[in-house]
Amino acid sequence: MRKMLAQMIRKELMQLRRDKKMFPILFVAPIVQLIVLGYAANFDIADIPVAVCDHDKSEESADYLGHFFGSGYFTRTVEAAADRDIDPAMDRGIVQVGLVVPNGFGEKIRRGEATAVQLLINGSDTNYASNGFTYAVQITARYSAAILVERMATLGIASIPGVDLRQRVWYNPELLTRHFMVPALLGLILMIITIMLTAMAIVREKESGTIEMLVVTPIRKLPVLAGKLLPFLFIGLIEVLLVTLVAINLFGIPFKGQGWLLFVGSLLFLFNTLGLGLLVSTISQTQQQAMMTVMFVIMMPFIYLSGFVFPIDSMPEMFQYLSKGISLTYYLEIVRSLFLKGSGIEVLYDDFIALTILGVVTFAISVVRFRKYI
Repeated sequence: MRKMLAQMIRKELMQLRRDKKMFPILFVAPIVQLIVLGYAANFDIADIPVAVCDHDKSEESADYLGHFFGSGYFTRTVEAAADRDIDPAMDRGIVQVGLVVPNGFGEKIRRGEATAVQLLINGSDTNYASNGFTYAVQITARYSAAILVERMATLGIASIPGVDLRQRVWYNPELLTRHFMVPALLGLILMIITIMLTAMAIVREKESGTIEMLVVTPIRKLPVLAGKLLPFLFIGLIEVLLVTLVAINLFGIPFKGQGWLLFVGSLLFLFNTLGLGLLVSTISQTQQQAMMTVMFVIMMPFIYLSGFVFPIDSMPEMFQYLSKGISLTYYLEIVRSLFLKGSGIEVLYDDFIALTILGVVTFAISVVRFRKYI
């Protein structure tokens, strides 16, 4: 049996080697994907283009605008002579935010009266809208606090009672999207490579008729399965190493956990993805059908419901329950925790157990359906 298994693995590796296009797909494309998505998948907003209409043109309005654009979050792109000039610039996408300083702004501040500025935000892009609003509120609050402190000093008041909120962000102090997304891309890349290649490799043999040659051989089902899946398991582990090295050395993302936990977690996740790929191959008759099944039945739900982009806690309760049946959900928790938190097995124990149970169930269903004479 061991000799049969070795021959099956050798056969699969020879097929991969003969395909000149397969090597770039297996090892170059994932790294390119990681680099592109690592830089492009960024929710950190800076240099938001702004149209400014300063009706007051006073020293105080200039000081306020100096604070506003000195923050680095906004860029003064358009100088509007009137309020109505802001709308065309926003319609054409030249600016995302409009800022209107009214007449009397400086005079009211000098008299110690409350005043207001108008903030117009393009709500068609919720990321720009939410971040732009938050940044504007923070900048205005700091400017108002500075005015208050200056007025208190003028009146001889040393201080007033208040609460000083001193925040400390753990695990990702700079709140960089990259640190959150790049480790998760490891799960996405493994899922794409292993599920797709496993399903396509078996279905390709069904289409070409070579699978029928196995029917007349004495090879049992187990060596056939192992010979088909073990090469992709090895490839998946190599992908883990490559992606981890790129994440650490290129993106500067710290890996605070233990390497053996990443290895075991990846092994369990690959157990799930290879089982899914095998399952797809048993219900698909053509490579095109297998590809469509993988894309729309497996990958899309996995990406949407696993917490890859959208927080699971913000989903409706029904979808939160569905996410518990997705192996990527637990693998993302393991990878992100190992990279950013340095969590140990005592914290990730439940995720490892969940991956094991899902893998056993998926693989069992796939093996039952598999027939060497499909």
